[in-house]
Amino acid sequence: MGIRHTFIQNMKYYRKQAGLTQEKLAEAIGMSVSYIGDMEARERFPSAETIDKIAKALNVPPSVLFNEKGSPNAIKSTFLKKYSKSLKETLSKRVNSAIEEVCDLL
Repeated sequence: MGIRHTFIQNMKYYRKQAGLTQEKLAEAIGMSVSYIGDMEARERFPSAETIDKIAKALNVPPSVLFNEKGSPNAIKSTFLKKYSKSLKETLSKRVNSAIEEVCDLL
């Protein structure tokens, strides 16, 4: 994933987390709605000054918008891809063990 893609994905995530529409973000940073739309469609990339304004409007440090690990949802998705199989196996063993214990008591 490139830096532009990372920035746009994170910007969209944090914009939605902040409860801002494209219109509200555009208003907050003094840009047009079409500019925000073009950024989110990856047709434009903001200047450093605009990135600072976006981060301030979203109430996050600018560096967060460039975090390659991404938004919390992306981090969660990566975690699940990496660990879900082992977690499922561990939980399945624990459930089966608990069921056997209950059945032995009957």
